[in-house]
Amino acid sequence: MKSFQDNIDLILLCESHEKSSHMRMDGNLVDCQSESCASDLADRIRDAIYTRDSSSTRSDERSYYNGILRVLRRRLREVENNLKEAGQLTESKKRSLRRSASESSRLMKLAGIL
Repeated sequence: MKSFQDNIDLILLCESHEKSSHMRMDGNLVDCQSESCASDLADRIRDAIYTRDSSSTRSDERSYYNGILRVLRRRLREVENNLKEAGQLTESKKRSLRRSASESSRLMKLAGIL
């Protein structure tokens, strides 16, 4: 029975690749260039950041999550740029997907950068 489930997963992945669909964390397929995809990527980024920050420093787990974060952030930028070109992403929605500038400044002050 497990091989049947593996085959279904493989078919879904192939289908999503052909139709340029994104599989959300809840299992639904959405268009790769939609706001739903962007919000799901932002949720995945927040989840990966939390997991990375809970691991010990200089660990292989931490470097693994840094690699995942790099890929997720690149995909999010691509989706946001495509939505911006299509005029579907408003400035307020873009701000809610990313960390606000004041939050970044606060973290930089805590780190002693500013």
